[in-house]
Order: sequence, then C-alpha cells, then structure tokens
Amino acid sequence: MPDQLSEGEKEARNQDLLGVIDRHARAKLQATVGSCQRILCEGPSKTNPHRLTGRTPQNKIVVFEGEPRHVGSLFDVRIVESLGFSLLGDPAILN
Repeated sequence: MPDQLSEGEKEARNQDLLGVIDRHARAKLQATVGSCQRILCEGPSKTNPHRLTGRTPQNKIVVFEGEPRHVGSLFDVRIVESLGFSLLGDPAILN
C-alpha cells in the first residue's frame, strides 16, 4: 500500500506504546502498597524457590515467605512493596 510508515517509525511507535503501558501498570501496582489483599497461594515462586507466589482476584502476582502448607489456600496478606510487575506480601499475618 502507498504511504506506509518505515519499519523504524513503526518500532518507535511500538516502543512508545509499551512505555505508556509499563508506566501505567507500575503505577497501578504501586497504588496497592500498604493494602491488605486476598490471595490464592499457587506454589513456589518461579524466581526464588524459597518463597511462595499467589494471585489477587485482579490477577496480580504476590510473592511472600510461607510454608508448603499454604499452597492452595486463600488468605489475606499486606502488600509491602511493588517489585515492578509483581508485589511483595508481608508474611507476618500468616497463621
């Protein structure tokens, strides 16, 4: 088709769009710091097998210290830090 954008311009626009999405996602996660979130514990973290991972009802990933007995359980954790694309939960409220 005539008047198409160059590959360089397409890539630049794509990178701009990805930057906007990244900033928005990080801001949304940062807004949850300090809140208490209900999570479903899924199992060991993919990046740290000594930690567990779970998800909020909004599908946000939460990493926290816990025991294998927590896998499959629903419980509340306090969000203490945003890690970019996941959240760090406070294990102190686990029983």
